[in-house]
Amino acid sequence: MALYGSVSPDITRLDKLMELSIDGNNFTGEIKIENMTCLRFLNISNNQFIGNLDWNYSSLANLQVLDAYNNNFSGYLPIGLLNLKNLKYLELGGNYFHGRIPASYGNLVGLEYLSLAGNDLRGKLPRELGNLTNLKEIYLGYYNVYEGGIPAEYGKLVNLVHMDLSSCELDGSIPAELGNLKSLDTLYLHINRLSGPIPKELGNLTNLVYLDLSVNELTGEIPYELTNLKQIRLLKLFMNRLHGSIPEFVADYPKLETLALWMNNFTGFIPRNLGQNQSLQDLDLSSNKLTGTIPKNMCASKQLSILILRVNFLFGSIPEDLGSCSSLVRVRLGQNYLNGSIPSGLPELYFLELQNNMLSGPLSENSNTSLNQTKLGQINLSNNKLSGPLPFSISHFPSLQILLLSENSFSGPLPPSIGELHQAVKLDLSGNALTGEIPHEIGNCVHLDYLDLSQNNLSGPIPEEISSIRNLNYLNLSRNHLNETLPDSIGSMKSLTTADFSFNNLSGMLPVSGQFSVFNASSFTGNQQLCGPY
Repeated sequence: MALYGSVSPDITRLDKLMELSIDGNNFTGEIKIENMTCLRFLNISNNQFIGNLDWNYSSLANLQVLDAYNNNFSGYLPIGLLNLKNLKYLELGGNYFHGRIPASYGNLVGLEYLSLAGNDLRGKLPRELGNLTNLKEIYLGYYNVYEGGIPAEYGKLVNLVHMDLSSCELDGSIPAELGNLKSLDTLYLHINRLSGPIPKELGNLTNLVYLDLSVNELTGEIPYELTNLKQIRLLKLFMNRLHGSIPEFVADYPKLETLALWMNNFTGFIPRNLGQNQSLQDLDLSSNKLTGTIPKNMCASKQLSILILRVNFLFGSIPEDLGSCSSLVRVRLGQNYLNGSIPSGLPELYFLELQNNMLSGPLSENSNTSLNQTKLGQINLSNNKLSGPLPFSISHFPSLQILLLSENSFSGPLPPSIGELHQAVKLDLSGNALTGEIPHEIGNCVHLDYLDLSQNNLSGPIPEEISSIRNLNYLNLSRNHLNETLPDSIGSMKSLTTADFSFNNLSGMLPVSGQFSVFNASSFTGNQQLCGPY
């Protein structure tokens, strides 16, 4: 209710109150709730309370729910809570509690929900919490920094549905005993320093839907026993030291939506049936040592939105059926050995990265505007073997911010339609065989910060209109056949800190005003007819 100020101690005179919810306000100062013997439910979360929670809990004997999440409470975790024999729900996360988790919290045997995440807690995780066998959810990570690992005793929490021990510097191995938690739906152990293999016992968690072991130091292969995880929707093992092949059974998970295995040492092929019998939405296998070809029918469900296979050893062509995948918004296949042409289509794409491959052929002149290319924001096709003219239909990408086509064999003129890329921030067409003049329309790309047309066969004068690009920071026109004089107006481009006009056929006097006094002498070398102080 957007209330603020302090909460008066007089509130405790409401001694018959059973439920008190003042969450989501802007209350400040200290708060003390005592002598409310009928109170069962207390929610003071999402405020700005300070102080500690050392209350007289024996005077709150019927309290079942205590939610103090996201305040500014500090001090040690309150021991007096042990007097709350009926407590089922304890949320103290998102505060500034420090010190250790009291081992005596293992006596709160009625607890079904425990969250101490997002504090400044230290020390070891107490093994006594394994006595809380009624727990359904436990959250102990985020900003807490523990010593040691996960106690094997947590394998006794057989009613647990959700375990989140992420981001808290746990080390050691993942206890095999966690395989006893047959009711587990979510297991989050990511962003720690866990080492050793993934226990094969995790294959016993047949109700598991979300498994995230990413950003650890895990080694070994993905155990075959994980084939039993038929309910799995999210599997994240990225940024570990896992090796071996990606098991074929991963393609048989019927409900898999997210598979993230990037930055490991996986070898072998991508499972052939991946995506065919699933609702696959997000696939990232980048930065491994995978080989073979990209499987067909990965988008069979028409739900695949993110496909990232960059930095592997993949070869062959990009499957044609990806071109008709209407759900794809982000494709990153750069730094492989892919060949053939780029499939046409990809109607909803926002981000396309195919650089450092061996792709060839022309870019198709696509006049079919029903393909809705209004969304495409970034294209990187640099360092391939693409050829032919730049398509005039480049203007069909009004949202394009980054266009990188360097180090290919594009030829012909720069189409005037390039001036319709009004949102473009970075254009790099260097290292091609483009001819003709730089179109005056380039001045309409008013948001450009970076423009590189170097190492082509461009000729004619540098258009005055370039100086109307007020945000331009980097301009490279070197190693072309540009002639006539350098426009004086370039000196007025205050944001231009790096420019290179070297190795052209420029002539006349070199302007010395404005930004021309900032550029290096090397920016003008190789122009025999250019005169001036350099």
